[in-house]
Amino acid sequence: MSGESMRITYLGHAGLRVDGAGVRLLMDPWLSGRGAFQASWHQFPANAHLDQAALADCDYVTVSHEHLDHMDLSVLTSLPVTTTVLIPRYPSPNFRDRLAAAGVANVTEVPAWAKFPLNDAGDWLTFITEQSPMCHDAAVLVSVGGASLLHGNDARLTVGQARRAALECGGRLDVMAVQMASATWHPICYDYPPEQIREIGAAKRAGKFRAVSRLIRQVKPGLAVPFAGPMCFLDPEIQQHNRWLKPPGLFPDQKQAAEFLAGRLPGQNVGLWLPGDEYEPLSGRQVADPHWHDFDFDDTDEYLDAYAAARRGDIEAVRAAFPPPGADLRDAFVEHFRRLGEMSPYFLDRIDMTVRFELTGEVEGRWDVDLRPDGVRVDLRGRARQPGYGFRMDSRWLAPVIFGQIGWEDLFLSLRFSAWRHPDIYNDYLIGFLKHAEPQALQAITAYEQNRSSDERILVDAPGGRYEIARYCPHAGEDLAIGSAVGNGVIRCLGHNLEFDLATGACLNARCDPLITRRLAAGVTRGVFHSPHPGGSDVVRAQ
Repeated sequence: MSGESMRITYLGHAGLRVDGAGVRLLMDPWLSGRGAFQASWHQFPANAHLDQAALADCDYVTVSHEHLDHMDLSVLTSLPVTTTVLIPRYPSPNFRDRLAAAGVANVTEVPAWAKFPLNDAGDWLTFITEQSPMCHDAAVLVSVGGASLLHGNDARLTVGQARRAALECGGRLDVMAVQMASATWHPICYDYPPEQIREIGAAKRAGKFRAVSRLIRQVKPGLAVPFAGPMCFLDPEIQQHNRWLKPPGLFPDQKQAAEFLAGRLPGQNVGLWLPGDEYEPLSGRQVADPHWHDFDFDDTDEYLDAYAAARRGDIEAVRAAFPPPGADLRDAFVEHFRRLGEMSPYFLDRIDMTVRFELTGEVEGRWDVDLRPDGVRVDLRGRARQPGYGFRMDSRWLAPVIFGQIGWEDLFLSLRFSAWRHPDIYNDYLIGFLKHAEPQALQAITAYEQNRSSDERILVDAPGGRYEIARYCPHAGEDLAIGSAVGNGVIRCLGHNLEFDLATGACLNARCDPLITRRLAAGVTRGVFHSPHPGGSDVVRAQ
């Protein structure tokens, strides 16, 4: 290192190692040779050449959330006994309990924005959780040796949060690592025509790129680095999803993301890191790992074929760890949803539909789950006339969820299913209900949504007139003055791609509270003026 300042080593995906005088910090390391999400996801490009034992010789490890490409239990259960694992404090105990159940020792929960000291020299870190408790994701802000790093992970930070992060570090962020590859099963797992899948995927990619570039433009870090994705798919069962790594796919690689930022943000320094690369923020010195001398992002087909062959044994071992279930899955499924039905009347009121599970494999069936304000009922004969959502999957992959080995979101992120919905409206409450499945988490979301303020207004110019609207998205609080696009009488929040009719405020593509809006008479100019991409027509579906 140059002097006693910060040195960052990139580990692939969202993994970083930060070293300084008296600081040895590992951040969201994902190093497992078995990938994540039932061996569906694998690191891209591979990071198997890194010295895992040397990396794990550290004082602290941060883990931002419980997605398995961030919470690598193979690493966390093999740390030295002196290492402390730091996690953000979320409303639900799920994250902490999951680590404890796996045997991860020395876990400390850190409240959002609380500065955790890393040594006696004044170095520290803090977690920045997303505003809405519907999303248990967090960025990590690190100050070491006079240098600052905002480690974004999967968190969708608001401009206000990112600016506050810079202020906490004296007004400047030296490095801002940002996620630009989506981690979603929509639209690629849905029963849409191929052209519609391509159209929705390309629009989501464009929205993600635009949202991140706007955030960077507002914060102006010394260096912006795309990371935290993409993953790749090596199991032959889902290997076709690798096509979404190529332009204009939903899972763009780091080079595509870096080139977009460099073209979109003149004057902004943009980094392209590969696993093993080192960077010193204060000196600007970067040392490339020679392992990647012949690697080319533009020609990866042969690389992925060889990678899949190398991981074949690991993938087969994971399959063996999830054997086909027995007939007891039926009763366990009923009990699982009976228990969920007792957790949150607020969520059941917002879901208010029947969800169908079509199972293949060792246990076959058509099982309907009716989630209504008056309770939950399960029909293992599948007789509902109009299910609102449907999921098709091998019972092999459903069983680990029902028997508590993995969570619903782990299954969804594995992409080992297909889905449909009629009408084609995203129900965030259904996905959130399954994702959290814990009373404290659901109550925190309920309290947040019932008590949030919507007093602040902005003005929006659209081809049909001028509107006064609530400044913050009613879904998760995204600042629409910064993170939105307008077209065809619709305002689209770039945070989660929800669309609202400017005339009525109704959410058009998801179940969500309406946006407060009213059309103004010609000539009204009071308030905060905002005209995001006037005349544009880049409106897409929600997740």
